[in-house]
Amino acid sequence: MARKLAAAHGLGDGDVIVAREALDELQSALYCLQAAIEDVDADLADSADDPTEVRRALTWLLDNARPLASAWIEPRTLDA
Repeated sequence: MARKLAAAHGLGDGDVIVAREALDELQSALYCLQAAIEDVDADLADSADDPTEVRRALTWLLDNARPLASAWIEPRTLDA
């Protein structure tokens, strides 16, 4: 039944429907990680020889990577 319903709406086997809120949260976490990578690249270009700055940059990167690493999106079902 689910396949027939999906096909009726033009969805293929590789397509899923997710909640917009979940997708927005994922996009937000991805944006934060991208910005942190840019920050760390710039910081390390200026002070890669300073262990304190390297540690600070790594901490910043990890703080911004963790939300994305823990993100999980489930496909929506007819019950949702």
